Amino acid sequence: MKKAGFYILAIIGLISCNDSFMERYPETSIAPEVFFKTTTDLELYTNTYYEYIQPVAYRTSSGASAHSLDVSDDFGIYSDISNITNLLRGNITPETVGGWNNWGELRRFNFFLQHAQDASGEVDVINHHIGITRLMRATWYYNMVKRYNDVPWYSTPLSDKNEEMLYKGKDSRTVVVDSIMADLEYAVNHILPYMGNKTRINKWYAYACMARICLHEGTFRKYHDEQNLQSTADAFLMKAKEAALKIMNSGLFQIDMTGGPDKAYQNLFINENLSASSEIILMVDFNLEKNITHGAFHNFFDYVYGLSRSLMESYQVLTPEGNAVPFSSIAGYETKNVVDVFEDRDPRFKQTFMYPGYKMPGQSNEYRSNLNFGGYPQIKFCQQKVGIGEESNYTDLPICRIAEIYLIFAEAKAELGELTQEDLDQSVNLIRSRVNMPPTILNNIVTDMSLINEFPNVTGNNRNVILEIRRERRVELACEGFRTDDLYRWKAGYLLQRPQQGVYIDSLGLHDFTGDGIPDIGIFENVNSNTVPDEERNKYSFYYLKNVAGAPTSIYLSNGNSGYIMSTGDRDGVRDFKEPQYYYFPIPQTQRVLNPNLEQTIFW
Repeated sequence: MKKAGFYILAIIGLISCNDSFMERYPETSIAPEVFFKTTTDLELYTNTYYEYIQPVAYRTSSGASAHSLDVSDDFGIYSDISNITNLLRGNITPETVGGWNNWGELRRFNFFLQHAQDASGEVDVINHHIGITRLMRATWYYNMVKRYNDVPWYSTPLSDKNEEMLYKGKDSRTVVVDSIMADLEYAVNHILPYMGNKTRINKWYAYACMARICLHEGTFRKYHDEQNLQSTADAFLMKAKEAALKIMNSGLFQIDMTGGPDKAYQNLFINENLSASSEIILMVDFNLEKNITHGAFHNFFDYVYGLSRSLMESYQVLTPEGNAVPFSSIAGYETKNVVDVFEDRDPRFKQTFMYPGYKMPGQSNEYRSNLNFGGYPQIKFCQQKVGIGEESNYTDLPICRIAEIYLIFAEAKAELGELTQEDLDQSVNLIRSRVNMPPTILNNIVTDMSLINEFPNVTGNNRNVILEIRRERRVELACEGFRTDDLYRWKAGYLLQRPQQGVYIDSLGLHDFTGDGIPDIGIFENVNSNTVPDEERNKYSFYYLKNVAGAPTSIYLSNGNSGYIMSTGDRDGVRDFKEPQYYYFPIPQTQRVLNPNLEQTIFW
């Protein structure tokens, strides 16, 4: 075993180094035939893939942080250091953009597929590991398609002797996606089901990946008329529906109700033993004693950003009659303060947003929001224990759960025009039942004008239910990394150009943010306009719209002396989403110099 471990580490080292536009395997290194002998060797190799499954936001080893991530309209005021912000500001061009340098991951998969059949052992086990590798290749390639549209397809590892293939041009989106689908079909047919460990890739996760990719591709083709692929959209939506139904009909997964309506949802994201959860299809296990931790704590308590008014308004309100209605239908909703917006809301709201009166673990005083990030901190994923640092969270992280599969199923059927009340009852309404939200009734969905205005390209008899499923998806999967992709596939990238807003402030002066009726935060134009006596100022946290020199600070109020907290960076900097160009990223010009056969991404 030690010998095998040595070899796998050596191989990983070889195939992760970078040389020009495509990774290359040095012929003088360890010969592949030394390693690929047994199914144990195959397992050791495929074990190295798990770093790619863990969401980037949670990785401590990668050095990634929320600063570098693409941010969506779920976030209010955030650091300007993000791909999306740079794109909207016109700072990304073929000459300045990064990327196109992760081909070593593909080589890792193709290298395995070239040699896996050399191993001896049970055929089912060999095919299982081949299936895992083809699944990884499929998801890797689809991420490339999402970013660049057309990309070169390689099914074998390249050597520097094969210059024709090494420097080939791009294959079309349709060709690449068809190849991705072939990989996915192999994966779902050969990856084994659960073997008692939810941290291992299994057949049901393969079906989940198929459902994710097919939903994305189906809706992308439907709404992106610039692709001229609308006629092929339904085939992918059908496949998404069927893949989701495979998981649903397995009987292995159900919504986790542990903790009741006020705790069950939050418990999924602060749990040290998710393996016991009925909801989890795949997870990542973390362990403090083994120093295996993650960086999801980046996102809490105004470390980088706050959550947005836009996301806040997506959570429904419960009426005295027990109905669920849009927040925008409530009288005076636009001017509700940070305390009042929490009244009678979907219970998931206060399990995602920090509510007034919240106390950090180990603290006796209520937490005061940092208004520099809008005033809506995130608590989803926040472990309720003392002493957890930004890189030392050790809760298990869900990678795939049945709630997402229910949403994929419902959306695919709605887009196909097939959705029935029975479909809603076995999908969306199961999710809502976790928090005692009333069921969605197909023939009685309240028209949400805010959603109609946001998504004008959704039309027809199914408009209301499609929009409602989108709203439900946003709420249920908030802060789990889906939103930007969703906006892109729905051709709604223009929503990203809207300057995002935080809490509403009705006037300058002192305000209660903790919900006890006693002011705790002061907002003034400048320090000279602060009317609080010096001897009492230690009771409050103060924010100023201008500094001592009279220059704007990082925040302002949308109406001058009142309004929503907003970023001066958004006020002073242009945010412009160029349709349809910005649905795609350019290939770095340096890579096109290395490979002149690479055509630039469409619209660039």
